[in-house]
Formats: sequence, C-alpha cells, structure tokens
Amino acid sequence: MTGFAGVPGMITRVTDFAHGAALAASASVSASNVGNALGTWLGGLAISAGLGYTAPLYVGAGIVLMSLAVMVVAARRARSHPAADRVPAGNPVPGPR
Repeated sequence: MTGFAGVPGMITRVTDFAHGAALAASASVSASNVGNALGTWLGGLAISAGLGYTAPLYVGAGIVLMSLAVMVVAARRARSHPAADRVPAGNPVPGPR
C-alpha cells in the first residue's frame, strides 16, 4: 500500500516537470508497472529462497525505499538546475490554459 500511495504524487511531479507532456505521464505509469512486475518476481524469489511468506513485504519495502531515493536525487538535481525547468520564451506550454 505504501508503494501505491506514492504513485499519484510521482505522476503529478513528472508531468509538472515535463510541462504536461503526455509521454512523460505514460513513462511514469510504465515505471509503476515495471515496479509491480519486479516486486512480484522478487517476492516470489524471496519465498522460493526459503525466506518465508512474509519476505515479499520486505522486498516491497526495499523497492519503495529505492524509488524514494531516486525521487530525492531527481528533485535535488532539478533544484540545482532551475533553468532546465523553465520553458523557453518562444515555446508556449501546449494545452489549455
């Protein structure tokens, strides 16, 4: 549940940073789908390794911690390069205003 709770915020941050680009939103959802598949596979590996039926909970928590670390690094890099977040003057943001 912790992993799913972070998805709306992640998608919002990605689309805001990409100025509403549809490709960014689809890439963000695709990353969530990869996380779901990876978590299922790693959880199954943990059970088959003999770690017990509670091992997938810890695998999921580890995946969430890694994704939070990636988000923190990305946010810090975005703050250190504020010009990359701005739209050039000659290119208005597409979409309704």
